Amino acid sequence: MADAKTEMLGVSGDLIKKEGAVSRAVALAMAEGALKKSGASWAFSITGLAGPGKADGFDRDTSEVPIGTVWIGIAGKEIQSEAKMFRFSGSRNEVRKAAAIAALKEVLESILTEDDF
Repeated sequence: MADAKTEMLGVSGDLIKKEGAVSRAVALAMAEGALKKSGASWAFSITGLAGPGKADGFDRDTSEVPIGTVWIGIAGKEIQSEAKMFRFSGSRNEVRKAAAIAALKEVLESILTEDDF
């Protein structure tokens, strides 16, 4: 998944190595990269460890990130970028669903609290 972060969103490979793929810094860089590349007014990112799976790219023996840890990044043209950490429990699919719902809630809250909205 680090390849998608670097190739599609422009996240530095050095940042991923230094901070870890599941980190505040990477969530911010992903959201900011999505905002820049899309030309949209708002963008958000989700990076996390949902649980065992072939696509998650984590070695269970070396990862210091607990399963269920998710960082959600939000970037907007008129706001300071931010990221929040969440911890979810449940199956891989339950964690992924909870992360998607939390991201949508965070974006909606950011949009609704924007001064000019």
